[in-house]
Amino acid sequence: MNNLRDKRIAIVGVGLMGGLLLDRLLASETCPKEQIIACEPRPERQSEIKERHGVTVIADNRPATEADVIILAIPPGEVLPVLKELAPLLRPGQLLLSVAAAVPLAVMEEVMGDRVAVVWALPNSPALIGQGVIPVVYGRAMTPETQALAEKLLACWGEAVEVPDEWMNLCVGLTAAGPTYIFPVIDALAEAGVQGGIPRDVALRLAASVVRGSGALVLETGLSPKVLMALTPLQTLREAETRVLFTEAVEIAHSKTNALQNKLGL
Repeated sequence: MNNLRDKRIAIVGVGLMGGLLLDRLLASETCPKEQIIACEPRPERQSEIKERHGVTVIADNRPATEADVIILAIPPGEVLPVLKELAPLLRPGQLLLSVAAAVPLAVMEEVMGDRVAVVWALPNSPALIGQGVIPVVYGRAMTPETQALAEKLLACWGEAVEVPDEWMNLCVGLTAAGPTYIFPVIDALAEAGVQGGIPRDVALRLAASVVRGSGALVLETGLSPKVLMALTPLQTLREAETRVLFTEAVEIAHSKTNALQNKLGL
């Protein structure tokens, strides 16, 4: 009943994030390509999607309402206009998932009402390999079936963590943008290895594995990073400066998302 392979999925907007989600859907065999509709207005992008994925591509958003699951992967400023276009054509039992930042679930539900289950989620780039972390808010019209569909869909991209609506803008800085803070760390560690004489491919593998293993250690032991640091007596990083750097990055992203939300009048 809640098997995604039996459901039609429409992705409205197949740009950077929409393309990432589509890539993972197909790579994970969560849904056959015959069951997927991609709604994308740009002709050059339409051709690229057809050639790369072989899914049905259309310029009009309205046929998306025939799907069982509709994913909105469009810029924040387009979300409400598209919802207003689609809302009259939707029916009870459908699931609508938005991955756009700065448009709260409550605002989307004002447009959609209680007929359609609405979910707001923020996948990050590791979702491309099913290793994302996905803050998610479930709407008031969720049924057991739509909840199961949403969970299966999110699981294809990574680990979903349910949070309150009011935390989501902060999560843009903490998780959605989070990989952009970690990739430079990996690159810097690898470069230090290269400068010491380690081949770049080996140094990069070592550095990336340090980050992967450290994250797994926190999650699997349940111990705090501070406690786990004590396992290694040699600690040469200026921790206070690092803490300030990452805190500022999250705060800036949070502030920019709030500013975007205010600009949209939401």
